[in-house]
Amino acid sequence: MTQEDARFVRSRAALIAAVVELLDEGNDAAQLSITDIVGRAGVSRPTFYKHFDDTAALIREAALRRLQAAFERIPSLGDDPSWPMFVRGTLRALLHELAVDAPFYRAALETSFGLLTGDVITYLATRLLESSPLGPVIRRRPGPDTPRDRAEFLAAGAMWHVTRWLFAAAGSEAGGESSADARASIDELVERLSSLLLASSGATVAELDALRVEHVRS
Repeated sequence: MTQEDARFVRSRAALIAAVVELLDEGNDAAQLSITDIVGRAGVSRPTFYKHFDDTAALIREAALRRLQAAFERIPSLGDDPSWPMFVRGTLRALLHELAVDAPFYRAALETSFGLLTGDVITYLATRLLESSPLGPVIRRRPGPDTPRDRAEFLAAGAMWHVTRWLFAAAGSEAGGESSADARASIDELVERLSSLLLASSGATVAELDALRVEHVRS
């Protein structure tokens, strides 16, 4: 990597970190200016425009990176976990992460809903195909649609339910929801998403268990 490349990487990371900090502090995303962001990042305004067209584009990338980091922090569930163990463990860990940073994600969605939603659906679809026990089932299903189409359909449904939950949580937080109520809300969504992903994929627990055994033996 050249010195110029290294500067480019550092300045982009500084801008992303700056907007995350500003939103985490409770600043209104709609009121954030490029001046605010570059001042916090310690870079110039022309540098901002080398990376992003506007603040919405920056917030969109910051949100996607934060979501990816949340997935990376999900604890390992061991080799070839069963579907119930995989889906409940993954969703519960992820939703707890989202709950902690809920104001940030709500601000990001309000700023760039359509484009950010598309980015997240693409990312989730890739994870379903490559990192989920549902991946082999999605690929094997016959039909005119592609495995990618099916994965994106499942990801879009999951995204919609999580988005509704995030915004419903804003009202609960304002009303002084207890930590026990918050945990119950997460547990309820985990069960709903677990059931919907399985039913919508056309898979059964028995089929997924058979694939898991087949994988272990191979």
